[in-house]
Amino acid sequence: MLDVNDSVLADINRGFFVPAQPKLLIKLQQLMAANEPDLNHIAATISQDVSVSSTVLKTINSPVYGLSRSISDIHKSVRYIGLDGIVSLVTNTLIKRSFKQSDCNIALEEFWENATNIANVCVEIGNSLKQAVSKEKLFSLGLFHDCGIPAMAIKYKNYNEIYKSINKKTALSLIEVEEKNYHVNHAIIGYYVASSWRLPKDICQLILAHHDRNFLREENSRIQKFYFSILKMAENIVHYRKNDRDSTDWPTMRNAIFKQLDISSDDYHVFLEEMAELQV
Repeated sequence: MLDVNDSVLADINRGFFVPAQPKLLIKLQQLMAANEPDLNHIAATISQDVSVSSTVLKTINSPVYGLSRSISDIHKSVRYIGLDGIVSLVTNTLIKRSFKQSDCNIALEEFWENATNIANVCVEIGNSLKQAVSKEKLFSLGLFHDCGIPAMAIKYKNYNEIYKSINKKTALSLIEVEEKNYHVNHAIIGYYVASSWRLPKDICQLILAHHDRNFLREENSRIQKFYFSILKMAENIVHYRKNDRDSTDWPTMRNAIFKQLDISSDDYHVFLEEMAELQV
């Protein structure tokens, strides 16, 4: 497992913009810390932010949750998906909203659209497998695994050129190009962003390690390897649909991922075609 020590985090803190946690999220975290969190109080707090409430309801009524009937208010949402799920949804919404296009030299709308596609495919893969997984965790992991990229694009004025280079045929991954140019990479910065926003520790560690090609061979927990494998498979599916070729990580990890998820190459290609029908 990759690790980031305090001195590295201190350097990041001095040099990178990380949006501050909004008051709404801080309040929710305080309410969650109670011995017996009050569902009604939590729902009422979320409802005070109309934009966040609207996004939460839109998400919970999307195919990700596959509900048989629509949910029309936050109180019902909290009771249905639980405290962890609702806080995850609110966090997802607020982090996306906290990065401003005016500060950033990549197209954020396109970036978040791609991240949302990966998040949705993560959930679809999770639903198709026998292992029980958390939809909220898969969605958050898919959405925020690259959350260090906007922070990189705020700090480095030429970052858009580097970012666009990943769409060209190259043997180098984005983090290798980043290390070559900046001596830091978006996985480390993403870990810092996620940790600063108090995302669950296991998600933070997966964000840090999501380009580690040795992750599945190292002494990591089975469930972490499972989530990692789903993320990398979703990444490649979305990348392939967009660029008509595999990502740079995929060839080195493909067989280990198939083994971890207990699927075959044929199973993967069936899933790839199913995602094409969903226009992912």
